[in-house]
Amino acid sequence: MKRIIPLLLSLLAACASSQSEGTLYQPQAEPQLPNATLQTAAPLTTGVETSGSLGCGQTAWYALPVLTAAPLTMHVYGQALENALGATATLTFVAPNGQELGQMILPVFARSPNWDPREQTFVPPVPGTYYARVTLDPNGCQRVGYRLRLN
Repeated sequence: MKRIIPLLLSLLAACASSQSEGTLYQPQAEPQLPNATLQTAAPLTTGVETSGSLGCGQTAWYALPVLTAAPLTMHVYGQALENALGATATLTFVAPNGQELGQMILPVFARSPNWDPREQTFVPPVPGTYYARVTLDPNGCQRVGYRLRLN
């Protein structure tokens, strides 16, 4: 027993000295999704719900074919898949030219069996293909599930 205590103390000291002062934990980004860019955006059909999940550093893009310049409403549901205290997901509408048309922030406060509903209406200026981008607040870096339905 007398030998084990000095060994444990030396191991603890080695761990403590290997961590430089002032260094904060930086979570590792997860692999990119297949629809991680505007060019690889997954289609989102009006009236059909799609779902996914985002982790640290991930982005999901969706293409929204718009046939008329009538208002559209995106129904968004978020759910923490881990202990996501303070995590937020952001849904951004993007025009074909890359201009952002609006954002909706979806806070996810704690793991829950319930989906946190939000909705955002936007009016496309002209018919065409618009985009929705879903990102996770990099300060949260917990996995967040989402469901999207465009009406």
